[in-house]
Amino acid sequence: MLRFLIPTLLALPLLLTTLSGRAEAAELCNETSYIVEAATAWPVEGGVAIEGWTRLRPGDCATVASDVDLDGDQPIFFYAKSSIAYLGGVREWRGTVPLCVDEADFEVVANTRCASLGMASRDFFIREGDDRERTVFVEPDSFGSRANVAGIQRLLQSAGYPINGVDGLDGRSTRRAVASFLSDAGISGTPGDGALIDALEARALERNAASGMTVCNTADGDIAVAIGLQVGEIWQSRGWWRIHANECARVLAARLETANTFYFAERINTAGRRGLVGGGETFCVAPARFVAEGRTDCAERGYAPADFHRIPEPADGGVRVTLDESEFRRP
Repeated sequence: MLRFLIPTLLALPLLLTTLSGRAEAAELCNETSYIVEAATAWPVEGGVAIEGWTRLRPGDCATVASDVDLDGDQPIFFYAKSSIAYLGGVREWRGTVPLCVDEADFEVVANTRCASLGMASRDFFIREGDDRERTVFVEPDSFGSRANVAGIQRLLQSAGYPINGVDGLDGRSTRRAVASFLSDAGISGTPGDGALIDALEARALERNAASGMTVCNTADGDIAVAIGLQVGEIWQSRGWWRIHANECARVLAARLETANTFYFAERINTAGRRGLVGGGETFCVAPARFVAEGRTDCAERGYAPADFHRIPEPADGGVRVTLDESEFRRP
């Protein structure tokens, strides 16, 4: 069994392997507090068969890639993302193999020329041998059998109900919040966990659809985005969100009331990274995934200073920033 860990910002897999008996089908299990949508791929004659999306509520498992013979040597590739309902933006579970995906449910045999098919490119991770039998998505907090309760708690937070923390424990505050939601939504009786999760997701999607900050990339290739904002009394910067060309990503889901939020981006290519031109607000950044508190003495604290831009004035709690090739330093 292989487990994949999702960090807070950019998802990079951590492998923990245990022995298991031979399975008859590849299995995906979700032990995170997020609703996960997974795409699966495997090599076939003429390209790679890719299909998505398999929706996994917290605590759910599903069988995928039924056409793959687990007694053979066909590898299986996976990419997964969280529902867009959550505060804090979409989380990803990804690797280094670029394959094609679509927004809606899809089945396709394709190579990596995704744009010609009207599809997006995503970086899949690979499973081979016995590792194909079972893959478990996890977070830094290992919820295990408590994932469904943790999932309800996280959706309650995203839907605007008071929750002290996401711990997977069905305590009094969680039960009170669930009761308040059921009353507000006009839901009678006691729905099962699956029905409750679905109803909470719908409420969170409705509440958060226009909130936060979305960055769109119209440059000629990938960009990496960082943001700076005030958290309580402390200035904080964090990154990176990788956004492919001609795609958008919501990097901040919290409702924005003022333009007191900032952004920085770097254009990524084989020659290195080129930062945005202009900007006049200094925040600290690091080469890899980071969260930095404070805006001064960056170098002394192991960071690099970067010139961030202020966002436009928000409308309806949200803002959209579009970055094109001309806004980055020349090579």
